[in-house]
This record gives sequence, structure tokens and C-alpha cells, in this order.
Amino acid sequence: MDVWKNTGRKIRNERKTLLKVKCGKVVRGGIPAAHILKLGLVILPFIVIGFLLRYLAVSNEIAVPYEPDTTPPVPVEIQQAKIEAVEYTFKPGDTFYEVLLDFHCPPQDVFQVIESSKPIYDVKRITPGSTITFTIDPANHSLNRLEYSFDDHHVLVVSKADGGYTCSQEEIFYDITLRTITGTIKNNLFDDAISAGGTPQLILNLADILAWDVDFSSSLRENDSFKLLFEEIYKDGEFIKNGKILAAEFVNRGHLYRAFRFEDDQGNAGYYDERGRSLAREFLKSPLRYSRISSRFTKKRFHPILKTYRPHLGVDYAAPTGTPVEATSKGTVIFCGRKGDYGKCIKVRHNHLYTSFYGHLSRFAKGMKKGKSVKQGQVIGYVGTTGLSTGPHLDYRLQKRGNFINPLNFKSPQKHAISKELKPSFEKHKRELLLKLEQLDEEMLRAHINPPAKVLTANHSTGSSPH
Repeated sequence: MDVWKNTGRKIRNERKTLLKVKCGKVVRGGIPAAHILKLGLVILPFIVIGFLLRYLAVSNEIAVPYEPDTTPPVPVEIQQAKIEAVEYTFKPGDTFYEVLLDFHCPPQDVFQVIESSKPIYDVKRITPGSTITFTIDPANHSLNRLEYSFDDHHVLVVSKADGGYTCSQEEIFYDITLRTITGTIKNNLFDDAISAGGTPQLILNLADILAWDVDFSSSLRENDSFKLLFEEIYKDGEFIKNGKILAAEFVNRGHLYRAFRFEDDQGNAGYYDERGRSLAREFLKSPLRYSRISSRFTKKRFHPILKTYRPHLGVDYAAPTGTPVEATSKGTVIFCGRKGDYGKCIKVRHNHLYTSFYGHLSRFAKGMKKGKSVKQGQVIGYVGTTGLSTGPHLDYRLQKRGNFINPLNFKSPQKHAISKELKPSFEKHKRELLLKLEQLDEEMLRAHINPPAKVLTANHSTGSSPH
């Protein structure tokens, strides 16, 4: 075995020695010229072919003459037709950012629109039911233009500009038509006014105007009558809503009440009677727009829960939970929180004489707290049934010099009357409104002879923005 191992090792050593000797000869003596010549003959054809191909490519480039692009430009109408127009109405849960991303708008474009629009309107506040219109370039999905009417008078316009977006605010113009309706109460004011061509909001506005002269919840009688002169607002031929009531007549138990809307030189508007006295008062008749009285002011009332007789020094207004509660006069909140049997309640001091109290609320209006100033008609809370209560209602109380008084018998001070300087302007304006109402009487008289038409249109004006 050892002999075979030694023999194999000897053969391998001899091979290595022979390889070293040959390599040494090549290094010392160099590569033979014949070998170099053969290698050159092999490579030369490839070099020649490469030069020929390069020469042909350059020749072709030089041979092709320059011809300008004579393709006619795409007409502007066709370019605009390619822009995709979208009208989208927000649904619950939608956000501005996600809506535009769903239309493949680049995220950076959406961020730029959000930031650039903030000085005019924060588009992140768009609520469900609101509609935006915008155009998208289908080539790169970029947003070209966006419009959003954020109130009744203005529209936000976002336009693409160099390197970003510009935002502007444009005024909305409407067509305003004057319209009159008349009616007689046979069932109730609500149903009869709607039958005459009115709307629920129009009826509520009438009740607000005459609230201190007519008790619409209890004093109405059959055959009482009403006439209204009001605005109808249109945009592009489409009815939008009813506008301001300009004049009103209401006959209650044989007594005629009239209201005329008048605006002074400073733009301050109000409703006045025929003598120019303001129909507005320092206090609202009621803190709720629509309700019914479920319990009146009394020194002795049987309590439905405690089963005992005790004073009830306020008025209970029954209304559904969540009905907005309004401050009856301007003032300062002096209490906002829970108060024993009254549950969640708010107390407002109006001046050195009067303080109002609102009990059993379900919740407070946003931002309501002690020390906050409130305006007349401002929503301060919502009807509920907190505290000692059998059902949703508002316990409204009014104090004068610290003593509770009956809100239903309270005669609120009137606001200012028409000044002597403005009295001539008011008288002229009043005559014009009365003329329109008298024209309505004439039309209705003719309607008894010809087919009746309860709803009549007066004159028409354009280019105005509703207030």
C-alpha cells in the first residue's frame, strides 16, 4: 500500500515541475509571432463589420431630411370635452380627501386644495347631503376646477394654477318673484295655509312676526283669515325656497293685525305695525318655535311623580326630545349644569331686572358654559327629560327682581319704533305694500266670477341675493 502511495505522489510532483518549466519559457521567451498573426486574422473581420454598421447608421441619419409637424392642433372644444365633469353629493361617512381619491386625484393635489381653500372655507367641514362639482383631466387625473356653495350667498371656486391652486369666493345671484297668498281658517292655520300655497316654514315665520299680538297656540278661531306678501327665490329658473315676508295681515276674532317689513339706511330690518311701532320685543313669546303647553304657572299643582301639591312657578312646554331651545332675550349665562330635580338646566341673566331659566334639557348647545354671552333666539340647549320628569318637555321660568312671574302674562317691553327722520320713508314703503295686498283683494274678487286662483304672482325682479 505504501509503495502505491509513494508512486502516485512522485508522478504528481513531476507534472508540476514540467508545467513550471514550460511557463517559464513562455515568460522569458514571449509569445511566438505566428500565434499573434493567427489571432489577428480571427479578430479583424469583426472589427471591419463593426465599422461598416456604424457608417451605415450615420448615413441614414444624414439622409433623412427634417420635416416640421404639420398635424393640425386639437380644437379647444375637443380638449374641453375630454375633461371629465363630476357632480358628487356627500354621503354619511364621506370625507373630502377620500372622495377625491376615489376619483383617482393625486393625493398632493387634494392636500393643496384643502390648504388653499382654508382662508375662505374649510372643505373638510363639508357635511352629508352637500354637493360639490369639479372637473378632472383624464390624462393625469389632476383636478382642474372645483365649486362648492358653502352658504346661500357664496360659492367657493378652486382653480388650477402654475404649481398649485388658487381659491376665490363668488357671489350667488338669484331671481326674486313677489308672491301673495290668502286663506281662511277652517281646520287649523297649518293645514289651511298649506292649502293656500304656503309652506311650513312660511307659517312659522308668520307666527314669529305676530307672536306678541296673536296667540297662535290657543286664540285662533274658525273664519280667522290671513294674507301674505312674500318672496320666492329662483336660480336658473328653478325654485330654491321662500324668502322674506314683506307684509302680512291677520284677522283674529274680528281684530285686524298688520305687519310691514322695513329696512333703514344702515341695513337694519324689522317688522312694524301701521303706526311704525316695532313688533319685536325684548323677549320672545316662547323659547320653543313649536310646542304645546302641558302645564301652566300656578301656586298649587299636583305633582305627577311626588303625588303632592306644590307650586309650579313656570310653564312646561311639551316637545320631542332634541327640539332646539332658544334664549328668549340676550344676556349672560350664569349657570349651566345639573340642578337637582331640574336635571340639566341653564340660567340666563338678561339685565338688572330679568333672569330666565330652562330645565330638564337633554343636552347643552356646543360651547355653552357659565359666562357666555347669548343673543335673542340663539339655541342654548335641547328638550329632554332629565331630572324629575315624566316625559320630554321644557320647564321655562322667568324672574323679575328675583321673584318668579308668569311668562304667559308677561308683557315684554317693545323695541325701538321708527324714528321721526325715517317716518316719511316708512309711510311710502307701507303704502306700496298695502297696494299689493289690495290688488290681491281685487284678484280674489274677480276669482269668484272666473275660475278661482288662490295663488297669485305680483312683480318680478332679478339680480338680487336673498338675505
